Amino acid sequence: MDPGEGYLACGMTGAGRLAGQEAIVAAVREVLKTQRDLDGETVLVTAGPTCEDLDPVRYITNRSSGKMGYAVAEAAALRGAKVILVSGRVSLESPAGVERIDVRTANEMHQAVVERIANCSIAILAAAVADYRPVEQRAEKIKKSDAALTIALEPTTDI
Repeated sequence: MDPGEGYLACGMTGAGRLAGQEAIVAAVREVLKTQRDLDGETVLVTAGPTCEDLDPVRYITNRSSGKMGYAVAEAAALRGAKVILVSGRVSLESPAGVERIDVRTANEMHQAVVERIANCSIAILAAAVADYRPVEQRAEKIKKSDAALTIALEPTTDI
């Protein structure tokens, strides 16, 4: 077997020599045909749910997993963009090379977006932001009682 046989043509010399990182990345991109059409762009992505507290124990939310927003963030990063991911609570790992800002409430997500959007060329708002929050957030746990509980809600700010 020829010592160079089976290696990618990455400028390696001699048996057992590993090419430099840039050569390996370039070879992988060539094989995978990865587009770098977002080089120089900054992409802001929102993902996941927001939570609105009723009391220290309970909150209103939705069942968003955040998977769509995370997939979009990962794809943008792979295409060369600088990616800022503003995320509600999810059980997902941050995509490689992505800056992640964790938030909990619709207001926190709104603030994070407002603070960063002017420096972004693309915004993809994929989060499942709560449409309403309780008018009153109780300082103590709401006690279970025989009486019906009424919770007044107000709209959250659109992002």
